[in-house]
Amino acid sequence: MNHATSRLAAALAAVLVGGALLGAAPAPDAGHFPPATISVLPNGVIVTAQISNDSPIAGAQVFVPAGLMQQTALTAGIAAVTAATVLRTPVEGGRSLTDTATAAGGAVGYTVDPGATRFQLECQASALPQLLADLARAMAAPDPAQFAAARTEVSAAAADDETNPALVAYAMVRQVRYQGSGFAYPQGGRPTSLAHLTVADMQKFAATYQYGTGTIVALTGALSPQDIDAAGKAFASWPARTAPASAPIVAEKRQHEIVAHRNVQAPWLAIGFNAPSQFSKDFPAMLVIQALLGRGGDVHALSFGSGGSGGAADYVGAYYQYEAQPGSFLIFLNGGSGDIDAALRQVEQGIVRLRTDPLPDELVVRAKKLALGDYYLSVTSLSDAAWLLGRSASSPDGVGFENALATRISAVSAADIERVARQYLADETVAVVLPVTAGR
Repeated sequence: MNHATSRLAAALAAVLVGGALLGAAPAPDAGHFPPATISVLPNGVIVTAQISNDSPIAGAQVFVPAGLMQQTALTAGIAAVTAATVLRTPVEGGRSLTDTATAAGGAVGYTVDPGATRFQLECQASALPQLLADLARAMAAPDPAQFAAARTEVSAAAADDETNPALVAYAMVRQVRYQGSGFAYPQGGRPTSLAHLTVADMQKFAATYQYGTGTIVALTGALSPQDIDAAGKAFASWPARTAPASAPIVAEKRQHEIVAHRNVQAPWLAIGFNAPSQFSKDFPAMLVIQALLGRGGDVHALSFGSGGSGGAADYVGAYYQYEAQPGSFLIFLNGGSGDIDAALRQVEQGIVRLRTDPLPDELVVRAKKLALGDYYLSVTSLSDAAWLLGRSASSPDGVGFENALATRISAVSAADIERVARQYLADETVAVVLPVTAGR
């Protein structure tokens, strides 16, 4: 078994024998995240802001209610193509939105989530109002002349994903567990679906996210009241209507093993389980379980966006996709020169014991500290802070969700872990990615 797989096995061993977990974090701070304001425009758009004057930089995330779930088999990839077209749309003096942001000393990008597309801005605070107005106009009317170039860009990124074993395995698990929904299709689409996309498809998809209720504008950094007001004005003309709810999905509850051959160097395996979504009462306990079973990517580690895929070729660990409904929890193993079958058995044995054997109190305390530290350290930029703020604004708790979650993580008990493990960590989907020359 190679070194990367051994790291995950070591984490499992800690669960089996009650050994120590490295890492610690301070007790939850009810005021760790700064106070935030929130307002709802007459058309339903939510504008929320968190002010920090540590630097003259400001960040924004604009959430619109159309993502991977809103795609179909024939339009897989349309969310990314639409977002890429928005970034290429001319806004000032014939310059694209991307070039306009760069000229202002900032940057703009997008990420496609299960139920939303997010556009990110970071720039000097003085440039934020104009760039947000530019973004709103480009989102409302993506330039058809930029469609072909955007589709080529997305096709190239999707082809790169096909060489990444972690992303291939992740896509295979999704295909099984989310069949019948847009989230079952590859994040960047398939070559066949991308080739058949049209400008009309792009315009239709852009129309699906122009809803007042369901759109969130989250602002962080060196903001003035005028900046916050300008953000509201940028989206004040969006239609006062509510985005339709996505059709409910029942994740597959059966073991289903798939084998795919790709141009990869070593076998890869992903084990996928059902999991609570982010606003479930079981979410904090699942974060602690993630800390127990292997540290790895956060919810966006494998996301498709303008920066390319975040999934590294040697990605090994636990990945929790809690933005989807229902959520998914995956464990990745890199076979390398080792025995991937033995590694799978070891993981499955660890999961069984997690469901049936009470954990020592000391291990639970350390796991909670690790989960809490991971949560606090997940915010490393203004863009991260704006994402967390926007997510909180959409929660039943409102913007208080940020600090409330930390308190809930610290309150997780050994009984909570055992109950959540029993409820969710069963009926796994196993996906295997093999080199083209390898046999099973």
